[in-house]
Amino acid sequence: MVEFRFFCQKIKNTKNSNDKSYELLLRSADGASFPAEEFSKIVVNKEKHKEYLIWLEKAIKSVVERYPNKIFSFNLDHQELEYDDTFNMLKKLSKFKNRIIIEVTEVPPIVRNTPYFSHVNLYAFQKIKNMGYRIALDDVAEGINSIGNLFLLLDFIDRVKFSTLSFRCSMNEDQLKKFIIYISNIAKFAKKDLVIEGIEDDLFSQWVSENITHLHQGYIYSKPHNIWPAELKKL
Repeated sequence: MVEFRFFCQKIKNTKNSNDKSYELLLRSADGASFPAEEFSKIVVNKEKHKEYLIWLEKAIKSVVERYPNKIFSFNLDHQELEYDDTFNMLKKLSKFKNRIIIEVTEVPPIVRNTPYFSHVNLYAFQKIKNMGYRIALDDVAEGINSIGNLFLLLDFIDRVKFSTLSFRCSMNEDQLKKFIIYISNIAKFAKKDLVIEGIEDDLFSQWVSENITHLHQGYIYSKPHNIWPAELKKL
């Protein structure tokens, strides 16, 4: 089993300083980056993934117990929603469900282990929802988390996350803002929280606060830093 660690990054609430929310970010043992190669091998292998879930449960449990007044979100790929072991792990963590948000990433499943005819596994989202967890759809408009699939999942999710990072290469500032407004209108229509990721400067932060949402994520507020395994630190 390859050793991993968690970094964390604050999700800034510009209207409520008492909102203490963080995203847990999987990192390689040396903390340098997301372990893409190792994780891609784990997530498609049921037995390796089962071993990973043992590590994940221990890590999540340790973090939420260390920081009892904080809310933490962590990522699951769509492929992970194909495994019963994932839901068994979530059941074991369910006593913390009020302080955990499940972020489902944009990475599409490689192998479907359950039969369904929609583009996404609606049954899996319903199952997580029925367990009492809040769900965030991560990186909307990217990968399998397309706008169309966002509409399919509106009954199950609580939060929409949109990252500016991928779109800054293909859009100018005005185009990006118009696209963010479009995403915002969907979230408002569906009465979902909206988090804008990739906020890196004060002017853009101000525009987002005044026009879009008070939930921000980016280096301007918090650089990802090690949280587990690590000594207890003030967040």
